[in-house]
Amino acid sequence: MPNQFLDSRISIHRNDFGGDEPLDNLAILIGDIGLQVGAAVPLNTNNVRVSLTGTAVIDFAPSVEPTLELPLEPTVVSLFVERGGDGTPGTGVTILSEQFNIHFWSALFPISITAADFPPAADVLTGQIRYTLFIARDGFFDLVLIGPAVFNGIASAGST
Repeated sequence: MPNQFLDSRISIHRNDFGGDEPLDNLAILIGDIGLQVGAAVPLNTNNVRVSLTGTAVIDFAPSVEPTLELPLEPTVVSLFVERGGDGTPGTGVTILSEQFNIHFWSALFPISITAADFPPAADVLTGQIRYTLFIARDGFFDLVLIGPAVFNGIASAGST
């Protein structure tokens, strides 16, 4: 079966710098897309593949001040992608989970993830597959989401 383009979607949580949304150990939804895959049914139902990318820019919270007693333990920033679910962390199937260690002396850059998925035929038969991107923080330093946070997905099908 030849390759078949199905859908392409973007989700923009914020598209500029200067934000101050605090990160916490409770995950924040920063990307939410629904990819239309119904055109793959019936010939390509088992051959759907999805490519996902996401980026988030974080910084230290303004309240974080350097001290002489810096902890050695990093703050961990987690980004994870779920298939299905209702937009609440843990309600879908996790298809990617990445953790980034942030030390106080770290230079902060945009954090990017790339994921791929071969959704099961049962999900393809629904006609649309929802993917969500979450971010959370765990550790000593307070961090904020300051800049662009985007999530993109492309679905295609075919066996060649």
